Amino acid sequence: MSLKGLLLLVPIAIGGWYVVGGSGKGMSREVDRPPPAVALAISDLDISRQPGAPGTDPAASGGVRPVFRHEQTAEGVVFTVYSGDKVASRMIAHLEPLDGGRRTRIWAEVERGDAPDDLVSPAFRSTALTLGLFNAALGDELDRLVAPPRHSAVECEEMEQQLLEAHAPADRNPLRAIAAVRATEAELRSRGCDTSAHADAPFQPAMSRMGSAPQSHDGVSFEPGRPMVDVGTGRH
Repeated sequence: MSLKGLLLLVPIAIGGWYVVGGSGKGMSREVDRPPPAVALAISDLDISRQPGAPGTDPAASGGVRPVFRHEQTAEGVVFTVYSGDKVASRMIAHLEPLDGGRRTRIWAEVERGDAPDDLVSPAFRSTALTLGLFNAALGDELDRLVAPPRHSAVECEEMEQQLLEAHAPADRNPLRAIAAVRATEAELRSRGCDTSAHADAPFQPAMSRMGSAPQSHDGVSFEPGRPMVDVGTGRH
């Protein structure tokens, strides 16, 4: 599981993304899109796709499989989780128009329903945990809404070359080279490039284009594609 996935399983995060408590109020975010566009973008939100596939195991809720529905209201979009004929949880995405409706402030709220705990999936018994999942799902949808246009693979390769040349450390220090590669990857994503294309061999060509690294650095050998420490012999 990813680090993000682990964080989502924590009902509270001090000073982090999630603001949770007895009120059930959560994230607040502004985007440069009008409320109707935001409502359309989040209308296909599926919280069951979040880590742990919440609500998909009837055995965890007395054999009752939850039903997910959503509706648009005057104040935003309401996602309701039903357990049988009772409500397990309501997740509300409030959409507040800004700048004459050209922009939108989105803030999340969760309300516990009247379904008994033994018939509710664990993910929807606690407003704090539900809110953490809802915040993350909303964030994913909003990220996709405001993401820059996608560039072609050829365009992204050209940008990658330019960025690597700009970020490459003059002294070919391996640690600074790694930082440069990460900075390049982040900037490519911000420009609309899909860096997941490098998943099989993450930026190994990029490392080689920065030049051969010194054989050792502070007692640690560094060569792209090889471990920095020989765990078999215990030697660097």
